[in-house]
Order: sequence, then structure tokens, then C-alpha cells
Amino acid sequence: MPFTLLAMENPLLDIQCKPNEDLLKKYNLKANDAILADDSHQPLYKEILDNYEVNYVAGGAAQNTARGAQFFLPPKSVIYMGCVSDDKFAETMKKAAEADGLTTNYEVTKEAPTGVCAVLITGHNRSLVTRLDAAEKFQVSFLQSPENWKYVEEAKYYYFGSFFITHDGGYQSALLVSEHAAKNNKTFALNLSAPFLSMFFKERLDAIIKNTDVLFGNEDEARTYAKQMNWGTEDVEEIAKKLSQLEKSNSRPRLVVITQGAHATVTAIGNESHSYPVIKVDESEIVDTNGCGDGFCGGFMGLYAQGVEDPARCVQAGHYLANLVIKNIGPTYPPMSERTNVPSF
Repeated sequence: MPFTLLAMENPLLDIQCKPNEDLLKKYNLKANDAILADDSHQPLYKEILDNYEVNYVAGGAAQNTARGAQFFLPPKSVIYMGCVSDDKFAETMKKAAEADGLTTNYEVTKEAPTGVCAVLITGHNRSLVTRLDAAEKFQVSFLQSPENWKYVEEAKYYYFGSFFITHDGGYQSALLVSEHAAKNNKTFALNLSAPFLSMFFKERLDAIIKNTDVLFGNEDEARTYAKQMNWGTEDVEEIAKKLSQLEKSNSRPRLVVITQGAHATVTAIGNESHSYPVIKVDESEIVDTNGCGDGFCGGFMGLYAQGVEDPARCVQAGHYLANLVIKNIGPTYPPMSERTNVPSF
């Protein structure tokens, strides 16, 4: 059976710790943000390994979402592509993905080590500092090879994170797959991923949004995009409507889904918007908010890829999975053996 959903982006091993705010100040980091590491951040990784208790989680936003989507779908429904090295971090990641039922098809490079992400958790905030390494070595030729392009042709749904567009191979791959989806009336989903992407990679981002049927983001990402467009509003519902009405390469309406942490999730199609309250979680139950957004998208896509195109039901599935994630360390899901009582939405 062919895979229903193809996801692609940057596979990363998350290195999580709970430092004090002095560490954030030392590296000029914000408490709730996502950035690419520059030269000034290189000592950070050794510092957290040497001085803090760390947890390793198989990550990369789209891989987290792909694992979440597989949670709701029949076995072997989701395949994920990205680039890793031939090192122990890649092996750890592959095993973790398999444990969640996700099929991986990694390109392997020897030019750089497997990518990592420092996840600095302070209270309920998390600051993500990513070193792409092998992830940015992904080559569009790997995707275009007949044995890999068949996964594109066979899939009916696609999910990409915008972190992929910061390097040429990722951007070219996202463009190719999104164009294939637009021309063949398939569903292409994209996540805005981080505020800096609409600030520094907006031309590339807009080229992919043009082919996007379902656009995800959080309130910070939505407001940053709106600022770049000079829309003159910070109202999330209004921004969602405007995002929905951006130029599109085919006649299918674009669904926009904006999460707002503990506040209501907003959806928009054209001039019509709706908001849906999240599942309230007691403060004492919150373990880690890292990956909740990825979990939400996983729940949403897991239902959407079954042909359920009702935004209200898909948001409900997204909230359900995010509610599980927030009670665990990192974007982790219940083991396969415990997935027999997943509610229907």
C-alpha cells in the first residue's frame, strides 16, 4: 500500500535542558523563540551537555508532526524524508521514529554530523537554537530519483515545515512537491514555523504559500508575517483571513489554522473565520510545552489525511494530541501499545 502522507523537513536530535535565565542572557536568546545558530552560539551545545541534565528527543518540527499524524492513521501511512549523517544520533532518531510507527527515508551524508537543536526550557517557555549540519545538505536530486519520487506521486497529502526553505535543497524540494500537489489536486500543508522565516526568507516562503492548501502557524508567526506585509493589524482572526486570501496557484480555497498557546485556535477560509477553545490543562500537569504545536499539527493532519476536511473536527484532534504532548517531556506520544483507545472526532 502506498503512503498517504509525505512529510519533509530538517530531522534534528533535540537536546533538552532546563537552564536558568542567565544562560539565555549569555547567548542573547529570547525565552520563547526559534533561531538558527550562528558562530556565537556554537559553545552553547557543549555548555549544556557539560553543565545540565539533558534529555534527547528525536525531533525536527515536521518529523514530530509526522509521528503525530501516524498516531491517528492506519499502520505505515506516513513517510518522512530529510538528511542525516551516518552517526549515532541518526540511529537514535531512526529508532525513535520507528517506535512511533513512522517510516523514514533519510538521505545520508558524510559531509556533516546529524543536526541538533538546543531546547532551553524556562518555566513554560522554550528557546530553540538549531544547528542544521546534515539537515541542510539535503539534495533535490535525492527527492527526484525514481525510487523516491514515487512516494511523491503516490501520496495524496503533504506536510512541510518552512525551516526547510533556508537551504537550497529544501527550498527546491518544497517548491517541486507543492507544485505537484497544486497541479494534481492534492493537499499541500505548510507550517510558517518561526517568525524569522517571514522576515528573512519571505520570497521563498511566498512561493510555497502560493501552492499551499492548509497553512499552519502560531500567533507570533502570523503577526510577524502581517507586519512584513504592512497589513496594519495584530488581530489574529483578521490576519488568518488575509493569509487565506493570498494569491493561490489553483482554485481550491486555502484553509489557515493559527494556534495561540493556551488561547483559542483560529481557522479561516476566505472571509470566514472561527475560533475553538483549547483543552484546559491544570498548571500542575504541564511538563513541557515544547512540541505542542507540532503535536497539534500531527493530530490535525492525522484526521485530515483520512479525508475529514471539517476544520472543527481536525482542530479537535489537534487539541487532543497537543494535550497529550504538554504532559510529557518534548514532543512525545503514548507508545503504540497504548493507542487502542484513541477517541473518534
